[in-house]
Amino acid sequence: MGFAYCRFREETGCDKTGSREYHVLLSDKYLILNVPEMWKHYMVDHLVQPLKREKEVVMSANPEYAQTVIIGTFSLQRPKEVKVLYVEKTPDGYTHEIGDSVDTEFMKKLEILLSKVEPLQTKGS
Repeated sequence: MGFAYCRFREETGCDKTGSREYHVLLSDKYLILNVPEMWKHYMVDHLVQPLKREKEVVMSANPEYAQTVIIGTFSLQRPKEVKVLYVEKTPDGYTHEIGDSVDTEFMKKLEILLSKVEPLQTKGS
């Protein structure tokens, strides 16, 4: 099975890998959260902070409306997708800020939303 390396591997030697992602439909907002399997690793081990938009969407989400994305259940227009904690390396550093501590409020809320779905295998062999 294939996998993706931790985005901090080059600088820190981190050997964590992941190959799945979560797709959570927030039916009341008609949005899909797309979250990589390593989101918690990034937050806890590397102190990655969510981007403003990521935090706004997650913190305002109602868990009662979080559900698994089922292909084919949408009209012609698919809900807008919001990628959450997809950390990428840029020439100037990373797409996300590195903080001094874990944003536990955000982390707990995201855990609640993700508990509603099963992760999908995304990387081929």
